[in-house]
Amino acid sequence: MKILIIDEEFPFPLNTGKRIRSFNLAFALSRKHRVTYLAYGEKGSESYAHLTRSGIEPIAVGELNRPKSGLSFYGRLLTNLLSPYPFIVTNHRTDRFQSALDRLAADGEYDIVICEWSPYAIFVKDLARVPSVVVAHNIEASIWRRYMENETNPLKKAYIALQYRKVERFERACFGWASGATAVSREEAKTIASYGVPYEVAVIDNGVDTDYFHESTREPDPDKLVFTGSMDWRPNQDAVVYFADEVFPRIKAERPGANIAFVGRNPPPHVKELGNRDGITVTGTVDDVRPYIEEAGVYVVPLRIGGGSRLKILEAMAMNKIVVSTSVGAEGLEVIDGEQVLIRDGAEALAEQTVECMNDLQRFTQLGLNGRRLVETRYRWEELGRRLNEYLKTIVERA
Repeated sequence: MKILIIDEEFPFPLNTGKRIRSFNLAFALSRKHRVTYLAYGEKGSESYAHLTRSGIEPIAVGELNRPKSGLSFYGRLLTNLLSPYPFIVTNHRTDRFQSALDRLAADGEYDIVICEWSPYAIFVKDLARVPSVVVAHNIEASIWRRYMENETNPLKKAYIALQYRKVERFERACFGWASGATAVSREEAKTIASYGVPYEVAVIDNGVDTDYFHESTREPDPDKLVFTGSMDWRPNQDAVVYFADEVFPRIKAERPGANIAFVGRNPPPHVKELGNRDGITVTGTVDDVRPYIEEAGVYVVPLRIGGGSRLKILEAMAMNKIVVSTSVGAEGLEVIDGEQVLIRDGAEALAEQTVECMNDLQRFTQLGLNGRRLVETRYRWEELGRRLNEYLKTIVERA
């Protein structure tokens, strides 16, 4: 097959969950098919070169250049009030991207188009010549609903509520413009199916490189905790602030020597400031997250907002770590509380379980071993790529 993927960016460097997933699945497809990647970016960039080296043909349409702060950002937020589409759509929609896609599709050489993020389905709305598949990394409406539920500022809450309604309307429509869709969990596949789409929604889980995230043999420090995730993603920002404010003080009261590293790229100022508190380190971008995971006694996932499923948990399980997560943090994964992870909600329960693990790491060793076994059997990228390939073949054959 000749496959065209459209996305907000080229998926490199592999320092976010979305980039890791997008690259690994595109690479798996490229081993069997011709894969072209159309995205915002520059031809001379390292991300462009990395795709070329990996056997994927990149096509760059220039940088999007839409800052996430400043007067222009707030101007776009206000302008979006007049649009029927949510901000996550209007902020990415440009004529030059649409024109590039239309030119490629008009040549008739592609068998299928993959929208590598649901807001990009706007570009295939009127693309009748080529079948398309929308990739749902999350049900975006679920994320915006949780933003709304956790926001305390009345003005922000009102704006978020408006965006939530727009995102929900958009998602109900956009999956109907496509010939197929993939979700990262059974629950989210059921949600998409409930919109009345005329096709089967495929479940293509998130995955992990089990060779790179290898089993840890290092003796962990029971006083060390770790959380990893891109700090420019709002659910992760909410998670670390919540943990620092509500959970960590309870842990420190029981274990004064406890410390935690929040590891991830681009922390905003309010997250960086957490590093001024006793026992908290905010690393910013690191070359390799594995040493931080390996030395920690417990890997914590205090997410309250989110959707899809968490690559961060898969990486920790691949390194046979003890994982303590909220139910939101473990959503979408085929894990069982008490077998591969420990799931606790509320600051008190999360702190108590974390302290219990820190007090006796040996007692919870089996959790890590079970987690490693699970990712080896279900969450390897090679198997996920095979499943995606089979689904795409059915869409093309039906078109």
